[in-house]
Amino acid sequence: MRKTLLALGSVAFTVISAMGSAPKPESCTVGNRPFTRPLDEIGFYFDGGIRLLDGASAVVKCDGEIVATSERMEVSNYTSSERTQGCLAILFDGQNLPKGKEYTLSVASASIASETDGAENAEFSHTFSVPENLGPAHLDVEDGVTIAKTSRYGDLYYCYWGIETEPAGEPSFILYREGVAVREFPAHVTWDWDLGQACPEIGEELCFEKGVRYSLVLPAGSAHARFRDDIVNEEVVLNFIGGYEETVPPLNYVWCSLFTDHSDVLDIVTFIYDRPVLVAEGAKLQLWETDNNTLVKEADAYLDTQVNCWAVSADFGGFQMQPEVGYTFVIPEGAVIAEKGDPVVNSRHSIALNGSSGIDHISIGNMDCDAPIYDLFGRKVNVPQRGTIYIQSGKKILVK
Repeated sequence: MRKTLLALGSVAFTVISAMGSAPKPESCTVGNRPFTRPLDEIGFYFDGGIRLLDGASAVVKCDGEIVATSERMEVSNYTSSERTQGCLAILFDGQNLPKGKEYTLSVASASIASETDGAENAEFSHTFSVPENLGPAHLDVEDGVTIAKTSRYGDLYYCYWGIETEPAGEPSFILYREGVAVREFPAHVTWDWDLGQACPEIGEELCFEKGVRYSLVLPAGSAHARFRDDIVNEEVVLNFIGGYEETVPPLNYVWCSLFTDHSDVLDIVTFIYDRPVLVAEGAKLQLWETDNNTLVKEADAYLDTQVNCWAVSADFGGFQMQPEVGYTFVIPEGAVIAEKGDPVVNSRHSIALNGSSGIDHISIGNMDCDAPIYDLFGRKVNVPQRGTIYIQSGKKILVK
C-alpha cells in the first residue's frame, strides 16, 4: 500500500512539473495599443527557448466567427548572458480587418513546445481592437486659452494622437477669426515613437487682436494611420482668444469706383486696397435704402485678377437707382481679408450716395500725416495740392 501511494505521488509531481514548464507568452507585439496595420504578422515572446510543432495553427476571431487563419508560423530563440528568450511569429495574408471591431487571436494547443523539456503549450490568446478613427487629439494648450501672437518661428500649437500618422494628401489648417476663415496653413503631419502629430506651418510671427475670438481647425481626414489610409482623424479644433495689446493696423480700401462713377445705374463696383487681400467665402457687397434701412440689392464679392492691383469687385447688373432716393453702399465686416501679415479683416465700411452712385460727402480739413493719400484714379500722391479732392483712409477729402 505504501509503495502504491509513492507511485501515485510521483506521477502527480511529474504532471505538475510538466504543466509548470509549458510555454506561456510573456508579451505580444500588439500590446494594448490600437491595431492600425494590415494583419500580416503578430509575435509572442516567451521566457525560454521554444520549438515549433507539426500542425501548429492560429486563428483570429470577431464576434465568435473566424475572420483569418495563419498561413505559417516561425520560431526563433535569442540567448543572452541572462536568459534565453523564445519568439513565435504568426504570419497572415495581410488583409485589412474591418474598423471599429474587437478581435481575438488564439494559438491552438500543441503548436509549440519548450526547448528544454518538450512541454507543449496550452491554448493561449490575445485580444485587440481596430479603431474606427485616430481617436481624440491631444493639444499642447487648453481650449479657450489667450494667445497674443505666435513665436518668432511661427509656431502655434501641436496636436497628438496615440497612433503613428502620415498626411492624407496635402492637408491644411484653417484659421477662423470670429467665424470667418482668414488663413490657410500647410499642415505638417508626421510620426515619432508610437505617436502621431500635426502642426500648422505658419513661418511668420502673427499678432491676434485682443478680445477677438479665433479657431484653428484641422479638418477631418487630414491625417491617417501610418499603415492604413482608411483610419483617419476627426476634426481637431483649438478655440482661443486674441491677447495682443497693441493696435493692429486695420484693413481699409484706398480707392473706390464710386468716386468717379456718377451715373444712376449701378454696374461693377470696385474697391482698391494697398496690400494683398482675399475675399471671404460667400461675401457680398450691399446697397441699402438709407431712409428706411432696407437692403435693396446685393452682389457676390470677388477678387478681380485682371488688374495689376488688389481689387475687390461686385457686379450689380445695371441696377437703376432712383434720383429721389438716398442710398448707402456697404462692405460688411469680414468681407475682405488681409492675405499676408496679421490676420485682420475690414470693419464695416459704408458710403452714402445722393440718389446716384456719386458720393455726396466730402471731408474738408487737414490730412492725417500718417495715412497715404490717393487721387480719384487710385494713384498714390506724395505732394497733394490745395483745393483738390483726394482719397485717404477710404474717405473722400478736400485739402484746404
